[in-house]
Amino acid sequence: MPNARRTAQSLGVPLAFLYADTDVLAEAILTLGLLSKSEQRKAVADLKAWLARAGGAAEPAAKS
Repeated sequence: MPNARRTAQSLGVPLAFLYADTDVLAEAILTLGLLSKSEQRKAVADLKAWLARAGGAAEPAAKS
């Protein structure tokens, strides 16, 4: 992973961006990467709440 980390740093993108399965997921990662950690947490909480109201997919195990 050291090479991937260096590549991400040189591109100015989050490491996860390099591993995104779709363009939409990559765009979401880039967008979240522009936010502070607390703003990221709020954005994710808002998205989860929206999914719950919409009857979305089951929630995966949370990472700490």
